[in-house]
Formats: sequence, structure tokens, C-alpha cells
Amino acid sequence: MKLQKSFVMAAALALALPLAHADDSTNYVNGGIGDEGMARMHSIANEYPLHIIFSEGKDGAFLADIPVTILDRHHKAVVELPDAGPLLYVRLPKGRYTVNAERHGVKQSRSVTLDGKHAKSLIMHWAGTSQE
Repeated sequence: MKLQKSFVMAAALALALPLAHADDSTNYVNGGIGDEGMARMHSIANEYPLHIIFSEGKDGAFLADIPVTILDRHHKAVVELPDAGPLLYVRLPKGRYTVNAERHGVKQSRSVTLDGKHAKSLIMHWAGTSQE
């Protein structure tokens, strides 16, 4: 029984922490589920020049599990996530990028230019209801 409780607590902790990835020039954090997750993401936002928020419906409900690809100016994928959101913060070198995301077969694409000095925010919002 004690082992089962430990496993459940470890699984809950793993879900509460944002996913992280790093390579030579790119890293990201993905998370923001619940009040604690949202607070943690906001506390590190200044470290990432690109902030992507996923939402839907009239009430702007946050979304998770959104497949996302970020392409550089040469159309090379620099970030690929099968399940991003509700907040995705990305550190990329300055340059022009295209962010592609999809929700229930509806694709969205946004372009963003990072200047290396100022953070940029993108909102990927789907108009469908959040009651699905």
C-alpha cells in the first residue's frame, strides 16, 4: 500500500511539473495546468522570449494537448511537441519563426520575429466552444 501511494504521488508530481527540453540553441517549458502550474510558469516567463497561450471558446478556456511545430526561416522544425499547452515558453535565437498548431482538425499558423531583446506573446485561440 505504501508503494502504491508513493507511485501515485510521484505521478502527480510529474504531471505538475512543466516538460523541459534543451539542445544547443533551443529550450522550452510547457505547462500551466492548475493554479500552482500557472504560477510556476509566470515566475519563469522572463527567461523565455516567446510565450504561446492556447485557448478556445467565448470564455477563453485554456487548452492542453495541442500539437505544435515551430519552424525557422528555412522551414526547419526547431520545436515539435505532440501535446503543448496551456502555456508554452520557448527560448530561441533571434530570427523569424512560424508557429503551427492544430485543434480538432483546425490548423492555425502564426509568424513571429524575435529580436533578442523583447519577449513576444502569441495567442492560439480556437473559436469553438470549450464545452466539447
